[in-house]
Amino acid sequence: MESMEEINDFIDIYFSIVGDYQFINALNEFNNRTGFGIEDFLILFYQDFDEWEKYRCKENEVALLMYYPEPDQDRIAYLDFQQFYPYLYQYGQKFIRKHPEKKEEVIRLLKEIKESWGV
Repeated sequence: MESMEEINDFIDIYFSIVGDYQFINALNEFNNRTGFGIEDFLILFYQDFDEWEKYRCKENEVALLMYYPEPDQDRIAYLDFQQFYPYLYQYGQKFIRKHPEKKEEVIRLLKEIKESWGV
Protein backbone atom coordinates (compact mmCIF):
# COMPACT_ATOMS: atom_id res chain seq x y z
CA MET A 1 0.00 0.00 0.00
CA GLU A 2 1.54 3.21 -1.10
CA SER A 3 -0.94 5.99 -0.35
CA MET A 4 -2.93 7.13 2.66
CA GLU A 5 -6.07 6.43 0.66
CA GLU A 6 -5.07 2.77 0.34
CA ILE A 7 -4.25 2.62 4.06
CA ASN A 8 -7.61 4.20 4.96
CA ASP A 9 -9.40 1.70 2.69
CA PHE A 10 -7.53 -1.20 4.31
CA ILE A 11 -8.45 -0.03 7.81
CA ASP A 12 -12.12 0.42 6.84
CA ILE A 13 -12.23 -3.08 5.39
CA TYR A 14 -10.29 -4.52 8.33
CA PHE A 15 -12.68 -3.16 10.97
CA SER A 16 -15.66 -4.11 8.83
CA ILE A 17 -14.43 -7.71 8.73
CA VAL A 18 -13.55 -7.70 12.45
CA GLY A 19 -17.05 -6.41 13.08
CA ASP A 20 -18.72 -5.78 16.38
CA TYR A 21 -18.38 -9.37 17.50
CA GLN A 22 -14.56 -9.40 17.40
CA PHE A 23 -13.79 -5.72 18.07
CA ILE A 24 -13.06 -6.08 21.79
CA ASN A 25 -10.96 -9.19 21.11
CA ALA A 26 -8.89 -7.14 18.65
CA LEU A 27 -8.42 -4.36 21.23
CA ASN A 28 -7.30 -6.91 23.83
CA GLU A 29 -4.75 -8.32 21.41
CA PHE A 30 -3.51 -4.86 20.45
CA ASN A 31 -3.20 -4.03 24.15
CA ASN A 32 -0.81 -6.98 24.43
CA ARG A 33 0.98 -5.91 21.23
CA THR A 34 -0.23 -9.04 19.54
CA GLY A 35 -1.59 -9.06 16.05
CA PHE A 36 -5.15 -9.83 15.12
CA GLY A 37 -6.63 -10.70 11.78
CA ILE A 38 -9.54 -12.30 10.05
CA GLU A 39 -9.31 -13.93 6.66
CA ASP A 40 -6.60 -12.18 4.66
CA PHE A 41 -6.56 -8.88 6.59
CA LEU A 42 -4.13 -8.67 9.50
CA ILE A 43 -2.65 -6.05 11.76
CA LEU A 44 0.58 -7.37 13.21
CA PHE A 45 3.22 -6.22 15.67
CA TYR A 46 6.99 -6.62 15.78
CA GLN A 47 6.87 -9.75 17.96
CA ASP A 48 4.39 -11.43 15.61
CA PHE A 49 7.17 -11.83 13.06
CA ASP A 50 10.17 -14.14 12.97
CA GLU A 51 13.54 -12.43 12.63
CA TRP A 52 13.96 -13.56 9.02
CA GLU A 53 10.59 -12.34 7.74
CA LYS A 54 10.78 -9.63 5.11
CA TYR A 55 7.56 -7.89 6.25
CA ARG A 56 8.79 -7.41 9.83
CA CYS A 57 7.91 -4.00 11.25
CA LYS A 58 9.74 -1.93 13.84
CA GLU A 59 9.00 -2.26 17.56
CA ASN A 60 6.90 0.92 17.62
CA GLU A 61 4.88 0.10 14.49
CA VAL A 62 2.06 -2.05 13.26
CA ALA A 63 2.10 -3.80 9.92
CA LEU A 64 -1.12 -3.69 7.92
CA LEU A 65 -1.00 -6.86 5.87
CA MET A 66 -3.40 -7.94 3.18
CA TYR A 67 -2.78 -11.32 1.57
CA TYR A 68 -3.91 -12.10 -1.91
CA PRO A 69 -4.09 -15.59 -3.42
CA GLU A 70 -0.71 -15.09 -5.05
CA PRO A 71 2.22 -13.99 -2.89
CA ASP A 72 3.48 -11.44 -5.41
CA GLN A 73 0.27 -9.48 -4.88
CA ASP A 74 0.41 -9.18 -1.08
CA ARG A 75 0.02 -5.64 0.19
CA ILE A 76 1.63 -4.17 3.27
CA ALA A 77 1.96 -0.81 4.96
CA TYR A 78 3.45 0.33 8.23
CA LEU A 79 2.10 2.87 10.69
CA ASP A 80 3.77 3.86 13.90
CA PHE A 81 1.69 3.76 17.06
CA GLN A 82 1.14 7.53 16.93
CA GLN A 83 -0.38 7.21 13.45
CA PHE A 84 -2.42 4.07 14.17
CA TYR A 85 -3.95 4.98 17.54
CA PRO A 86 -6.39 7.59 16.12
CA TYR A 87 -7.90 4.85 13.96
CA LEU A 88 -8.45 2.68 17.03
CA TYR A 89 -10.01 5.60 18.85
CA GLN A 90 -12.29 6.42 15.91
CA TYR A 91 -13.52 2.84 15.54
CA GLY A 92 -13.83 2.58 19.32
CA GLN A 93 -16.19 5.56 19.31
CA LYS A 94 -18.26 3.99 16.51
CA PHE A 95 -18.43 0.74 18.49
CA ILE A 96 -19.54 2.58 21.64
CA ARG A 97 -22.34 4.35 19.76
CA LYS A 98 -23.71 0.96 18.69
CA HIS A 99 -22.98 -0.79 22.00
CA PRO A 100 -23.20 1.72 24.84
CA GLU A 101 -23.24 -1.13 27.36
CA LYS A 102 -19.60 -1.84 26.42
CA LYS A 103 -18.47 1.78 26.82
CA GLU A 104 -16.47 1.32 30.03
CA GLU A 105 -14.59 -1.70 28.69
CA VAL A 106 -13.72 -0.03 25.38
CA ILE A 107 -12.63 3.21 27.05
CA ARG A 108 -10.48 1.25 29.52
CA LEU A 109 -8.82 -0.72 26.71
CA LEU A 110 -8.20 2.39 24.61
CA LYS A 111 -6.65 4.12 27.61
CA GLU A 112 -4.43 1.12 28.37
CA ILE A 113 -3.34 0.90 24.74
CA LYS A 114 -2.58 4.62 24.61
CA GLU A 115 -0.45 4.42 27.75
CA SER A 116 1.27 1.17 26.77
CA TRP A 117 2.15 2.50 23.33
CA GLY A 118 3.35 5.84 24.71
CA VAL A 119 0.96 7.83 22.53
